[in-house]
Amino acid sequence: MRLAILLPLVLSVFVKAHIAAWHLGMYCLGGTSGTDDPNSSAPVTPLYQLTKRDWWFHHVNRCDEFPPAPGVFLDLPAGGSFTVEMAGNRGQTTLSFNGRFASDWPDGQNHPDNWNVPTCITSPNLHTQNETMAAGSAFAISYVSELSQVTEENLAVFTVKAQYADVQSSWERD
Repeated sequence: MRLAILLPLVLSVFVKAHIAAWHLGMYCLGGTSGTDDPNSSAPVTPLYQLTKRDWWFHHVNRCDEFPPAPGVFLDLPAGGSFTVEMAGNRGQTTLSFNGRFASDWPDGQNHPDNWNVPTCITSPNLHTQNETMAAGSAFAISYVSELSQVTEENLAVFTVKAQYADVQSSWERD
């Protein structure tokens, strides 16, 4: 199965953290200006006090208008795995600047493995106290051809990663 990444756009609606799953096959990879932005954070822009029409697929900032390049997909092999990069900005992934600003953390910085901030980890924008308290992420798929036809009712979650992991996250497909 091949899939253009729609989920970072959908999941950002349901989570408080400002982190997206980055892949060449995602919508809004290069931002929303019409010119490729290697430092884009458009898919992780917070969505707050908006109507569903505006937050669904980040319509408010036009992410839904910037599909992946023709023929570029996230491959989802049956019974296999796939890899995405979790980051708050494309510039903090290997998809920009030859990976110079990427690290095991989604802010491109180095932090201790047992990093704990009793109030809240805000850089990167995890909005949790530590890794064990992170909610995790989920991927879902919709078997429709047009983005405008994707609804909450026809999305099906097919894999979940219970907690935050390093920036190069591999997902097992159930």
